[in-house]
Amino acid sequence: MIKPLTLLFSLLLVSPSWTPKDYTISFATKNAKGSIGGLKGTIDFDPGQPELAKFDVTVDLNTLDMGIGLKTKHAKQEDFFNAEKYPSIHFQSERIQKTGNTYLAEGKLTIKDITKNVSIPFTFSGTENDGLFHGKFSVNRSDFKLEKKNVGEKVDVEINLPVIK
Repeated sequence: MIKPLTLLFSLLLVSPSWTPKDYTISFATKNAKGSIGGLKGTIDFDPGQPELAKFDVTVDLNTLDMGIGLKTKHAKQEDFFNAEKYPSIHFQSERIQKTGNTYLAEGKLTIKDITKNVSIPFTFSGTENDGLFHGKFSVNRSDFKLEKKNVGEKVDVEINLPVIK
């Protein structure tokens, strides 16, 4: 009985961790677009064992860039993201599975202290020491009380995340 437990713990402890490098996280609505950075957290992923993978990451709302200084400043204010009170957006995976040539990360997305279930389809390509995650998904702004008129209800998010070990 000791050998199977030892094997299980060694598999869990040897999970490959990736470090982001020169990534982009962009978003767009009907009338606004921008990017965000400050990505920190845990990216444990082995394409051969996606069921053991774990993503627990945040982005820093203070890095939000809408391309126009006044728009950026307004988006960070109390009546929208309220970056002073809620300085980050958080995603924590609960399950990752392979679906054909792609993967699906299901988990919790937290914006402004509101947590919702999301599914993020993504691809991974790479070698043993570097790789690229690419994913696209959409969220509804009103689900997170990000309500402004004439901006567009649906936010499309695209992640291009080169990584190294």
